[in-house]
Amino acid sequence: MLLSEGEKRLKITKIPRKRDQHKKRVAAYCRVSTLLEKQEESFEAQVSYYSIYIETHSEWEFAGIYSDEKSGTKAENRQGFQKLIQDALDGKVDYILVKSISRFSRNIVDCQKYVNLLKANGVYVRFEKEGLDTADASSSMVFSFLSVIAQNEAKTISDNVKWGYRQRFQRGEYNLGNNRIFGYDTIGGKLVPNKDAAAIRLIFTMASEGKYCKEISQALGKAGIAGRSQKPLTPSGIRYILTNEAYIDDKKLQKTAPVHFLTKRPEKGTEYDSFYVTDDHEMKIA
Repeated sequence: MLLSEGEKRLKITKIPRKRDQHKKRVAAYCRVSTLLEKQEESFEAQVSYYSIYIETHSEWEFAGIYSDEKSGTKAENRQGFQKLIQDALDGKVDYILVKSISRFSRNIVDCQKYVNLLKANGVYVRFEKEGLDTADASSSMVFSFLSVIAQNEAKTISDNVKWGYRQRFQRGEYNLGNNRIFGYDTIGGKLVPNKDAAAIRLIFTMASEGKYCKEISQALGKAGIAGRSQKPLTPSGIRYILTNEAYIDDKKLQKTAPVHFLTKRPEKGTEYDSFYVTDDHEMKIA
């Protein structure tokens, strides 16, 4: 039987995705700093704003408000953000509203990674401040352009910070931050022996007698002597103390490579200067 030209043509039926068979489920993401006191930046104000905004669109369905508090936290450590991403990938969210790119992620590498992940799964993000919507075909180019600008700004800031550190290190100035040294307190920017100095002296005395790190660790444990945060002094901890220049009045500044401004991890293979300061402390501890 001969088929007509019309019958020869294939009929193609487009099957809509599950996401397209119901109202668009829209969620909002907020990053709230506990230090912010402005009323318009409060969590309650943002929840009210986004709830009303979403509900004014009859074609949308409210899918919730996701939030995190500390603004400088990495994406993988923000529980609210990770819950939003997982819910979106699980088909519970189709569209995400965010005030700005910086609220979504301050790390451009992370921002692009999550935007691309969501887009590949049919989920789009609207950044209000930048007027950018990843559902728009032109958004990739605009987003890349904005990302390059933000990345260059981040690099400039990082370079300035590193330059400042180098200048202070050259002058023998430093800030220990959270890197506290067992047996010392920091007073006026200098290391001063504290009540734990006796434990440090005992460690050096036992080491001078030829005892191994494991033996010293065991002896201290039996004597009820603990390290920082009342944790046991392990053999590796003892070894670190014995090789730390801080216990002979000196201080080595910039011991490791500076971190990369995007990944926030030490840049392997990068050349950098270390600075050794002698007779830095008020008195010897050993």
